Amino acid sequence: MKKPRPFNHKPIFLDARQEQLHARQEQLHALSGTFSSKRQQRKGGEARLSIPMLLSLLLILAATALVLLYST
Repeated sequence: MKKPRPFNHKPIFLDARQEQLHARQEQLHALSGTFSSKRQQRKGGEARLSIPMLLSLLLILAATALVLLYST
């Protein structure tokens, strides 16, 4: 049995937004490998606490110490 002809859709009207989107996707695809090495180098620093997190932790500890000292 003979296979049917494959579907080939060619749009009649051109959409400028679709062309711009396709161009952006091509640019992002070209840049996808550029930042991957930098991202892998940063992964080791994620375990450290940030300064605002450390300050808030210190304030909470100081507040609990003051509450415990003056509650007796």
